[in-house]
Amino acid sequence: MVRVVGRNLVVAAAATLLVAAACNDSQGPKPDALLLPLPGLATLAVSTSTSGSDLDPDGYTVTVDGSVSQSIGTNGLATFIGLAVGNHTVLLSGVARNCTVSGSNPRTVSLLAGLVGATTFSVTCVAQPTTGNLAVTTNTTGSNLDPDGYTLTVDGGQSKAIAINNTVTISGLSPGNHSVQLNGVAQNCTVSGSNPRTVSITAGSTTTTTFSVSCAATTTTGTLTVSNSTTGSNLDPDGYTVTVSGPAGTTSQTMATNGNVTFANIPAGSYQVTLSGAAANCTVTSANPQTANVPSGGTATTSFTVSCAATTTTGTLTVSNSTTGSNLDPDGYTVTVSGSAGTASQTMATNGNVTFANIPAGTYQVTLSGAAANCTVTSANPQTVNVPGGGTATTSFTVSCAATTTTGNLTVTTSTTGENMPVGYTLTATGPSFPTGASEPIGANATVTASGVAAGDYTVQLSDVPSNCTVSGANPRPVSVPAGGTATTTFSVSCAGAPPPPAGRVTGQGQVGTAPPQPGNDAVTFNFDVRADLTGRFTGTDYQDLHPGGVPATLTTDHSSDPETGITAFRSSSSVCSDPSRGVEVDATGREDTGGVVAYTLAVCDNGPANSGMDFFSVFIPSENFRRSGQVASGDIVKS
Repeated sequence: MVRVVGRNLVVAAAATLLVAAACNDSQGPKPDALLLPLPGLATLAVSTSTSGSDLDPDGYTVTVDGSVSQSIGTNGLATFIGLAVGNHTVLLSGVARNCTVSGSNPRTVSLLAGLVGATTFSVTCVAQPTTGNLAVTTNTTGSNLDPDGYTLTVDGGQSKAIAINNTVTISGLSPGNHSVQLNGVAQNCTVSGSNPRTVSITAGSTTTTTFSVSCAATTTTGTLTVSNSTTGSNLDPDGYTVTVSGPAGTTSQTMATNGNVTFANIPAGSYQVTLSGAAANCTVTSANPQTANVPSGGTATTSFTVSCAATTTTGTLTVSNSTTGSNLDPDGYTVTVSGSAGTASQTMATNGNVTFANIPAGTYQVTLSGAAANCTVTSANPQTVNVPGGGTATTSFTVSCAATTTTGNLTVTTSTTGENMPVGYTLTATGPSFPTGASEPIGANATVTASGVAAGDYTVQLSDVPSNCTVSGANPRPVSVPAGGTATTTFSVSCAGAPPPPAGRVTGQGQVGTAPPQPGNDAVTFNFDVRADLTGRFTGTDYQDLHPGGVPATLTTDHSSDPETGITAFRSSSSVCSDPSRGVEVDATGREDTGGVVAYTLAVCDNGPANSGMDFFSVFIPSENFRRSGQVASGDIVKS
């Protein structure tokens, strides 16, 4: 009894649902008592609930198990009677594109015997678009493709640019057929297919169409001829300049008065033609510049008209200069003017001007010359000036002057040949930089340069030349050192026979500095005996230069006991002495207390008697840049 009651309740509820749905659906069937399920079978009630905008106007279709279908309104009810008990597949179709079914579709519904199964499809619709789009594509192939592209028109409306291989979309077209046309196609190009053509537009979608364009090779060059017609008086004597600018770039030609010029084989296209260079009394009365369209394989022509008035035949030319810097040119410049009047020159002062009056009107070349060596013309030189009839032309030169150099270089070279050549000589120079003379040693084949000496005349002498050698040419000799330059002279020496035995000797023993010769004190002691035949010995001790263990630095030369040491050069004068002849310079190698052998130069002066404090002592080690020198405080140096 409970199951029957329950079943009757379910049937009653389903029946009530069916009746209510049917009453609310203007498109659905009217309620029918036969909707109740048959014994052992089941009934399926399918309803739709549609909301939103632009609802589907023709409703939908409900299909059960892919075989049985019924139409159903957008908010309707469809019933299927006599269905077998069990699961069934229910599909809602015919849904407009702007509508969406919520939930599963198709979906499975389970039916029970004697009962009415129900399912509802909820559908949401959105507003449908009222316009569509047109996408137009161009596909261009071949040679000499259209350089500026094409334009599109739809239904003869406003044009829209499109490149030769591109896609352009036109939006907001009403549904239906429209006419689209491709325009601006070059003469050597052909559109395949219909043009214009009809396209069908669907609301909410994009219709596509492609214009295929094929272009053939064309003649790309042509000819432009330009002429002029000049009338009046005092016609322009040198003609005009025609300048053409366009696809070929810019080029110019000179055109005679009442003549013509031709620009051949230039790329076809639009050109701007300009006439210039007309004389001051002449006026271009036609348009200037003009536009000329040069056709491929053809010739374009254009002409200028020029009117010239009578003119005064002479004018004035004024030339000036602006000179800046240091050591300005003291005597000014020369201005030379060349033109129809011939050639004339005038002297122009620095920062001055000159005038050439009553010269025939025309074009002149103006040249500035005579600038000092330290001055440079920084403006154009020469310059071109057009002197107008009855008027004045002006031009100016700018000149920059640099501070002049007052020093130069003096280079002396020795070239010694023959037998028994000496090691070297003594070179002495006397002049503006060496008023009392300056001496230094120079090798037998060597070069010595004195840089930055005052410009002027010098006397150069080579001394200490052995008796078996002869100097060619003057000795001493004059040499002139130029400012900013180098003076050179070469002493050629020829030697023959055996050299005379070397003469000369210098000995010394004493101390530089007055402090006791003890470690740490500023004192140098020396003891030497050196001869011109490169024999001898030397010992020096520097008490201020302490080595490890507090040992003063020593330097010793004695070839007899230490063969690695010895005297290598003996010069019988020295520039360190106020009187070079009282000095001696010795080049030698010696051993330091540290064990190393170094080259050094000894320079001494015998300026007075023993212990007079007038003698001078100096020792220099180049490799260490080490020098100790000073007056001899005690002891004596003797040159003999």
